[in-house]
Amino acid sequence: MNTIKSEIVQRLETIPDNKLREVLSFLNYLVWQTENSRTQEDTDWLESDLSSLDNYEPYEWQEGELLEGLPVKFIASASHLNNMKRSQNHFKK
Repeated sequence: MNTIKSEIVQRLETIPDNKLREVLSFLNYLVWQTENSRTQEDTDWLESDLSSLDNYEPYEWQEGELLEGLPVKFIASASHLNNMKRSQNHFKK
């Protein structure tokens, strides 16, 4: 095991059990981030200058318009669930 991994394992030994779920969640996020790199379009949106939005007229919602929409429900795809399982299994080793 290399030095940085050894240091991480040593640090994990000092973390209380009730905080380990947070550590696992963060590690899963890092794995996800590694597997799902940003596209140029993502970067463009995230780095766009929104300071000129004041130049636009605000949208005027019509009466009842907001009530017409349907709630959105996120349904994870099979590949998304498999990626999460792989990440969790990776950290069980």
